[in-house]
Amino acid sequence: MLPDLSVLIVSWNVREHVRECIASIAADAARPHTEVILVDNASADGTAPAIRQEFPWVRVVENAENHGFPAANNQALALARGRHVLFLNPDTVVRPGTLAACVRALDADPDLGAVGCRIEFPDGRVQYEGGRSRYRFRHLVYEVLYLHMLFPRSRIFAEHVMGDWDHRGVRNVDALSGAFMMVPHRVALEVGGLPDDVFMYHEDLSFCMRIGRSGRTLLYRGDVSIVHYGGSSSRRSPARLTLLEVEAKQRFIRDGDGPVWAALARSVFLLRSLVRLAVCTVGSALPRSFRERYPRVFDWRTHALQLAWSVSPALTAGLMPRSGPRPPLRALHEGAP
Repeated sequence: MLPDLSVLIVSWNVREHVRECIASIAADAARPHTEVILVDNASADGTAPAIRQEFPWVRVVENAENHGFPAANNQALALARGRHVLFLNPDTVVRPGTLAACVRALDADPDLGAVGCRIEFPDGRVQYEGGRSRYRFRHLVYEVLYLHMLFPRSRIFAEHVMGDWDHRGVRNVDALSGAFMMVPHRVALEVGGLPDDVFMYHEDLSFCMRIGRSGRTLLYRGDVSIVHYGGSSSRRSPARLTLLEVEAKQRFIRDGDGPVWAALARSVFLLRSLVRLAVCTVGSALPRSFRERYPRVFDWRTHALQLAWSVSPALTAGLMPRSGPRPPLRALHEGAP
């Protein structure tokens, strides 16, 4: 009997989080018939053997090198046998009933292309990225001036994450968070899996845009939830990986607003980097506890690299990591039920 759901998890040096994540799935008595596939991207913390020993029913794929987040997810997708697939971050805890509720939602509506849920920090605060709108040029302008942080509940300045909504209801959205995206298996294959032309960053938003362009809707369910620690792997990543973020945002602006706005966006990125470096300089006089509270604001290495990219992408081209090999399309379809 084929499973109802294939849970796809990609890990990199987050062994304890992965153990907690899989344990939460195993403890959910209401879960549908589920298989779990873990692709470990060459972790140095013993993730793969630990999971094999503690959860022998989990299918573990151990990469010899880090192929990147979307490429490793597509490896898992190639092996999936479920009617639906769930792209799930390793630093999450799935609350009881969430998997079953999302499977029921997909089964009830053939026009539904993906479903997500409410995502919370461990302290109970809602992560508004769980349901959001597509990224546009105006959102970059708000970021330059920190308006999205100064007015996090504004309908205008926090439009990208729908900040004026408490994210506890149910509604259709443009995009879901990659921390939890459940998709019909056939849809995931039809749109080509996760976009893996980049190593990491915003592949979830690109994937959701693909689903939307296929004519399907994306449903956010704020009535069921997971806990997401957030950034557990990225905090261990070098600052150069954030160059992938600015490239991804420029691509979203090109798709949503056109090539002229995308070209202008690079100038705005330059201005943003200068502003943030200035904030870092002024902030050096602030108490260390304050700077540690906002690590991304005071990360001068990241801002310096993004400034160099804004001047000329050629200056940082050699720093860009490459995504791993994509499973052939035929292999992706072999896993379909």
